[in-house]
Amino acid sequence: MSTIVSGTDYGKVFNDNIHGHIMLHPLCVKFIDTPEFQRLRNIKQLGTTYLVYPCASINRFEHSIGVCYLAGQMIEALCRNSGEDINVTKEEKLCVELAGLCHDLGHGPLSHSWERYLKASGVDWKHEESSTEMLKYIIQKYDFEKELKKYGLNVEYHVELICEFIRGGGKLLVENHFLYQVVSNKDNGIDVDKWDYFLRDGNCLNLSISFDYKRLMQFSRVVVDPNSNKPKQVIAFRNKEARNIYDMFRVRSDLHLRAYQHTAVQNTELMMVDMLLKAENYFTVQISSGTKFGLNEAHTNIEAMSRLTDHILYDIQYSHDPNLEEAKSLLNRLHTRHLYKFIGSYNLIFINKEIYNKSIDVENLKQNLKNELQKQFGIEFGVTATWLNCGYPLINPLEKVLFFKKPLSHNDSIIFDDTPYQNVYPMNELEFFKRDINVFSKLLTLKDSQLKEIDLACNSFLKNFRP
Repeated sequence: MSTIVSGTDYGKVFNDNIHGHIMLHPLCVKFIDTPEFQRLRNIKQLGTTYLVYPCASINRFEHSIGVCYLAGQMIEALCRNSGEDINVTKEEKLCVELAGLCHDLGHGPLSHSWERYLKASGVDWKHEESSTEMLKYIIQKYDFEKELKKYGLNVEYHVELICEFIRGGGKLLVENHFLYQVVSNKDNGIDVDKWDYFLRDGNCLNLSISFDYKRLMQFSRVVVDPNSNKPKQVIAFRNKEARNIYDMFRVRSDLHLRAYQHTAVQNTELMMVDMLLKAENYFTVQISSGTKFGLNEAHTNIEAMSRLTDHILYDIQYSHDPNLEEAKSLLNRLHTRHLYKFIGSYNLIFINKEIYNKSIDVENLKQNLKNELQKQFGIEFGVTATWLNCGYPLINPLEKVLFFKKPLSHNDSIIFDDTPYQNVYPMNELEFFKRDINVFSKLLTLKDSQLKEIDLACNSFLKNFRP
């Protein structure tokens, strides 16, 4: 069995409103106490959701600390529950904790809204790319190589291992695959990142969270994957936790429907993205060398990225640059609640079941509808999608989870439970796999007759659309 890091090795106690008093490793504290990590205090976790839910103003900073703590707790639980079947070194555990701490270092202003802005600007980028870059940037900038060595970490090997844990996969570990599943589980979506943000977001949104992550930890263990050709250790759960895991995905769906993808939230994000598009050619980020980067270029330079937080909204709002007047005007509309005119939501299950059942390019669908409406009515529209997947397109994630039965004695080998729990706990299409297209007019003054015509045009287009 692996050695668990003793409490005396931990450097600092944090009083967290979700997990209570938590202790973090001194190396984790070193990373926390850098300007690059502290910038997460000024990046809204829920993007423009706080413009709809007034208390949804939590930041990436506290979430990252929470994930770091849960990552360590999960490793300790797996070591306790799996006994001699696994071997996790102190260094590997520390790497998992650092991955949990640093997994969101690369987020831009307003978190995922920044990714959607860059996509609208024609840039394909994910925050995980910048998170691993930012981690390496911090190590180099503050000469943390000595600190890493102090705790047995090799700069080349262990830093890359941390990056692989952030990505949720890699080549450095083969048998100990379960370590990739702790922070970012690409196999079935059950990871400590979700556990923290479900609880943290639910708390600030005043939405009750029913699933119990502590119970999942208690009834988890590491097993050899029976479905893998090569020996590969993965995380499995006691069969009686199937309902708890179902509740976890139900909570995820609930948060998306009631908050993250609420139509009013999508409206505010649409306006925020339009505002940034209007500002991107005139607002720049300057680094220490004097080089300037546009908003849609900052991600290409990690120093420029480290200088981007939600503060840019205030820089734009109070700017005297006449080139930013259009962006300022749109930002003022957001602040004074003059949002785009909501036309309607169109559920593909009822309108066009044929394309609902297919894997379609939703971005292409949105763009085609937008172009058709603007061609017909001569006004600007915004089109968004409420697109729920549970991590897998139209697949119940319980299919991807390994369950084991209660052993009759301590000496018994693991017996897997082949019960098709996806049939025991089916997921309703309208709740777990919702497919709504939402349409907004950027022109506020529309007559009732125009609204009806646009609504009919939306229904007709979606009914007859073929990929």
